[in-house]
Amino acid sequence: MRVGVVHSAASPCGCAAAAVTGLSALGHEYVVVDAEEIFLRSGELAATCDLVIDHTDTFLGWGVLRPFVRWELERQGARIAGSSARTCFLADDKIAVRRRFAAAGIPVPPGVGIADPGAALPPWLEPPLILKPACEHMSRGIVRAATSAEAVAALADLVRRYHQPVLVETFIPGRELAVSLLEGPEGPVVLPILEWLPEGEEYGILTEEYKCRERDPDRDDARRPLLSPACRRELESLAGRAFRSLGLRDYARFDVRLAADGSCCFLEANTTPSLETAEALALSARWAGLDYPGLVAHILAAARRRYEAGNRAAFF
Repeated sequence: MRVGVVHSAASPCGCAAAAVTGLSALGHEYVVVDAEEIFLRSGELAATCDLVIDHTDTFLGWGVLRPFVRWELERQGARIAGSSARTCFLADDKIAVRRRFAAAGIPVPPGVGIADPGAALPPWLEPPLILKPACEHMSRGIVRAATSAEAVAALADLVRRYHQPVLVETFIPGRELAVSLLEGPEGPVVLPILEWLPEGEEYGILTEEYKCRERDPDRDDARRPLLSPACRRELESLAGRAFRSLGLRDYARFDVRLAADGSCCFLEANTTPSLETAEALALSARWAGLDYPGLVAHILAAARRRYEAGNRAAFF
């Protein structure tokens, strides 16, 4: 099999390099393409690759634009491992995801999306608050505001800097969980849940700087959490519902806050969770008995199965 790997060459993300190690171990051919060259290379990828893994971090300097890379690949007829461009546009918008989750009965923190830099906060939204640019990722721009005045100032700054709405949410104290899923023949399968232990990170928030540090696969800031059977079943059920409600494909990860009283809130969806060997998806897969090449093989198999099923449906 020949697999295209699209990434942001200027980004610190190591997903492409990790994916290449997995593809090489499986004996697959590969070609790596910088997302900034997508309009020059998309036709080539569609014509010469059986599948394309798109792990664009930013496009033209912005995370909000990265789904356009997948859109161009699909426009040329490339077969994508992972969610569709349409789904990525939805899932990369934290405000839209909140609405979709709420409609599906998936708990989210109290919050609101605001596009006006001079807007006042609704009176029911009590600090401390978390503010995030709605369509960025990797915790870019995330701010914790202890007071409403701090939040108003941060809101104005973020709208002006990122040129997009800002999600303002109640800060939920508690444990930070990563819930990863892989698509199986019968539907999404939830991998062992991971808990982050971000030592030294104020309030347990995973900042951009924290996420960009190089990590060893045996990192000591991630573990399998001790959860009651009922809590684990609820998280797995909600994660499966979240996966289906967004129309995700092949693999994904959800970031979840678990409060002291056992209640949980889904914070956001990740259509392209990090493929690095020391990150949540690979660690959870390892706990499930999949080594790294096995994880890559599973993702590719899910995509091939989906396209083959689509071709059979079209034929008949």
